[in-house]
Amino acid sequence: MPQASKVTPATPATPAALGRAEWPLTGWDIVPSAMLKALRARSDGPGLRYFAAHMTALVVTGALVHLALGTWFVLPAMFAHGMVIVLLFAPLHECSHYTAFRTRWLNYAVGMLVGFISIRPFLYFKWRHAEHHTFTQSPQHDPDHLQFPNSIGKYARQILGAELWPKLIGTLFRGATGRYTARERRFIPASEVDRVSTEIRVAVVLYAVIAVASIATQSWAAVVYWLLPRVIAEPVLRMIRMAEHIGAEETPNLLRNARTTLAGPVIRLLYWNMSFHSEHHVAPSVPFHALRELHGFLRPHLGHVADGYWSVHREILSRVLRARP
Repeated sequence: MPQASKVTPATPATPAALGRAEWPLTGWDIVPSAMLKALRARSDGPGLRYFAAHMTALVVTGALVHLALGTWFVLPAMFAHGMVIVLLFAPLHECSHYTAFRTRWLNYAVGMLVGFISIRPFLYFKWRHAEHHTFTQSPQHDPDHLQFPNSIGKYARQILGAELWPKLIGTLFRGATGRYTARERRFIPASEVDRVSTEIRVAVVLYAVIAVASIATQSWAAVVYWLLPRVIAEPVLRMIRMAEHIGAEETPNLLRNARTTLAGPVIRLLYWNMSFHSEHHVAPSVPFHALRELHGFLRPHLGHVADGYWSVHREILSRVLRARP
């Protein structure tokens, strides 16, 4: 596979971000400017179709949970329902780039909705994710950087999201109280702190209203159709997100610091084509529905392309086991 350093760059295109002086991103200029301009075209249609499909899947799997109540089939039904819920991370992510829809308020409205369901505040995620794109795979500065697990125990902790839940709860607490960490104040612009806090406070109030209403009415609906499926299916999203960067190079080279995974049609649909992850990092301004076309151009130049998520995790586990004393 060709190395990025051996590729003659095409006509330079202007990227959405070039990193910072301490982490100068490279590889973005390989996409011809004319191609990038065409691929950047935004439209409401694809986003609305994907969102409608995702919501339909949410209703169908929720109905399966309802029909399976009182039987052992409720567990696989909850897991399937939970998969659809956790994969709402995909529209949250795409809306944070304002590329899910051409209409800006649609990105904002859908992002806020799926962020609430996912327990990931939209505006907070937007700024944190921007930092991830600025410092992709920087061990010191990338807020989403994951160390390669050097033991089965650490691999299991990452899959189960052992550090995720304290992080999500901490985000809600710090946002509601305004007590952001120094790192958070680095990626949240000072002019946006109040807006970020307001969204989180509204979400916390609504979560509390749901909890109080559930207790008052002795209803388990929120737990059965939302929280429990959300928790038990989180490992699916952890596996997908681990595959995006773990084992890729910890360098500013966008052609080699992420991994594209050739997923099946169901995952591509529910994950909004974000399995084309290297392509997204090379050109984050390209909407999700154009990433497959961008992949056709970039594939010969990418350092990490996997045949599927299981193959990625087999490789990770193989490396972990080989490293054991």
